Amino acid sequence: MTEATNQKHDASLVTARDRAVVVISVADDHVGEGVLTTILRAKEHGHYVFVYCKDRDSEIAEFTRQLDATVVEHDPNRPIQEHSRSLAREYGFPGIIHLESPGERLDFESSNARLQNSSEYIVPADIEYETESNLIIGIPAYNEEVGIGSIVLLAKSVASEVIVIDDGSSDDTVGVAKAAGATVIEHEENRGKGAAIQTLFETVREREFDTFVLLDGDGQHDPDEIPRIAEPIHDGKADLVIGSRYLDDSTEDETPAYRRVGQRILDILTLGPSKTRVTDSQSGFRALSPRAVDELAVTTDNFGVETEMIDLASRNDLSITERPIEARYEGIDGQTQNPLRHGLTVVIFILQLVRDRHPLLFFGLPGLVFLTIGAYYGIDAVLVFRNTGQFYPAKVLVSGFSTVIGAIGLFLGLVLNRISNMLEQLDESESQ
Repeated sequence: MTEATNQKHDASLVTARDRAVVVISVADDHVGEGVLTTILRAKEHGHYVFVYCKDRDSEIAEFTRQLDATVVEHDPNRPIQEHSRSLAREYGFPGIIHLESPGERLDFESSNARLQNSSEYIVPADIEYETESNLIIGIPAYNEEVGIGSIVLLAKSVASEVIVIDDGSSDDTVGVAKAAGATVIEHEENRGKGAAIQTLFETVREREFDTFVLLDGDGQHDPDEIPRIAEPIHDGKADLVIGSRYLDDSTEDETPAYRRVGQRILDILTLGPSKTRVTDSQSGFRALSPRAVDELAVTTDNFGVETEMIDLASRNDLSITERPIEARYEGIDGQTQNPLRHGLTVVIFILQLVRDRHPLLFFGLPGLVFLTIGAYYGIDAVLVFRNTGQFYPAKVLVSGFSTVIGAIGLFLGLVLNRISNMLEQLDESESQ
């Protein structure tokens, strides 16, 4: 057998000694997708990969090299385990996890535990057996050609279908997503994340599924966490599961400080209209039950869609829970909106929700403030006139203006609140 054929990776091999190397044997190119998915997942878990191929010039061998794994040409006269043991020890790896069937999903945590508890240098890989047989994954994407391919490949390993909504991208997001095996639906122009999710919901409602998972296409979310997010839906314990970056204090938080402060403010504001407390209201990593997909009729086209989903779920008595996730920001090349503009967009949408859901609060509270200001300046003007005989027209004007505005605001709040309550009662009677 020849030695590793892509020697350009020797430098990275020398430094990758802290974890076991994953060894994959490829019989033909038909299992190529499984090999690529395993390589991507291994990189996510910090493992290096040796891929044994019959032909070093095959298509799967070329893709393997592009993913910075090492291609080894298989010598039929020498067992793979014998050669891989020699090669791995040469580079100082602490052990080998051998995946004999590339199409299966490797359980890294269990395999590492088996290796640590074994006296053997090489152990067979443990396999994750999927419990979610009919899971659909939806990805809204805009100019994500850099990361969308790997996201789709990783997502496909746990899903029956991956649907990508291309929101008017100007790069090759569509081509890359299709090549990775996704079902791609295109918007002719950029309409916003909310519009992309609306299209996803419309598309998924036409399919049979048990669980629907949303995640971003920029690589911020780890597709390996999809089973964790989907588990409460699969077990019938929730209708909407939100992947929270801040639920588990023990996980490393890569969120920049300015983003975290802004997201915390949005969490507090979201609590107002939705009356639902969550730790990460703006997370785009979510799982939904079929009932949630049917009832969450989102209308916003912009980044307020996450807040609207929580509000609609609360109003429709859907059960909401959270699961901890890790989010990556370093090295992410996504075409995301400016954080300040994003935050302002969500704040405006939340205020619109408060206006529509709680008009007495939206109009009445400012009206009460203006009435208080009017009363203060009015009483002050009267007292000054009585004590000194001096008349201050500015105070009177401020008092009159504030009193009128306050009275109008309070009146609007009371009237619109009554109308809102009547509409809610009407909806409840129609649904019964």
